[in-house]
Formats: sequence, structure tokens, C-alpha cells
Amino acid sequence: MKDVKLIRSAKLRKESREIASKILEFGVKEEQKIDIMFNLAITLENNIAMKEIVETLKKFRESINTQEEDDNNSTKSNKILV
Repeated sequence: MKDVKLIRSAKLRKESREIASKILEFGVKEEQKIDIMFNLAITLENNIAMKEIVETLKKFRESINTQEEDDNNSTKSNKILV
């Protein structure tokens, strides 16, 4: 019985590696790889695993809104209204 589970687990991991290889064949950039991992993570049924993985990936994702705010704030200067 244990051998059957081990064989099934090995088969699933092989399929996962093949899927990852197919994604890489598209020529994705580093940012896209992180986005793909993030999007897959948020579909996990294991809530604890999902939260931990998403929190880790958030550190590496480019935040579009934050960057826009930073860009806007850096160009602001004190202005006098007349």
C-alpha cells in the first residue's frame, strides 16, 4: 500500500515539474514567475499554507499602487497657493 502512495506521489511531482517546464518555455520574466506562484498560492485549499506562501511572495512582488504613490510623492514640492 505504501509503495502505491509513493509511486503516485512521484508521478504527481513529475507532472508538476513538467508543468513548470512548460511555463518556462514561454520565456517568462522573474516578476512573472513570482506572479504565477502568487496566483497559484491563492488557490490553495490549505488556508495556513496559502497564507504563509502569499505573505512570503508579497515581499517579492512589485506593488504597482505603492510605486505610483512613491513616484507621485517624490515629485511633490511645497507650493504656495495665492
